[in-house]
Amino acid sequence: MIEKTKGLTLFLYQHHFVRYVFVGGSTFVLDFALLVFLHQVIDLSLPIATSVAYWVSIIYNFVLNRYWTFSAWERESLRRHITAYLLLLAFNYLFAVIVVSTLGLVIYYGLAKVIAVATQIIWTYPIYKRYIFTKTPPTTG
Repeated sequence: MIEKTKGLTLFLYQHHFVRYVFVGGSTFVLDFALLVFLHQVIDLSLPIATSVAYWVSIIYNFVLNRYWTFSAWERESLRRHITAYLLLLAFNYLFAVIVVSTLGLVIYYGLAKVIAVATQIIWTYPIYKRYIFTKTPPTTG
């Protein structure tokens, strides 16, 4: 059992994408659970519940992706990472609210959330890896 745990730990630390999938999956669980709790239990409107759940889970996501997935610990790059991350998040946030609120009118809002997140994965990982969580500023050209 200990050897399997060591092997899994080593595998995770050697593969950015595997760590990204783990962080993304756990972020989704947090986001989805908060969305359901806020909308069904607290009875917040769907756009507000979606917004609150999204932003809470994003803080978790940023910290884990920066420090664990991409090992971008440099203090001097924190401002650049946050700025680029916030630009992507602003776009992803609007996309999520629009998709969940719109599709939520015709299908279960949980399924709408899954569709929004699955779609965002297509562009988010490449942007994280190439532009946001780089250890040196990305070059143009």
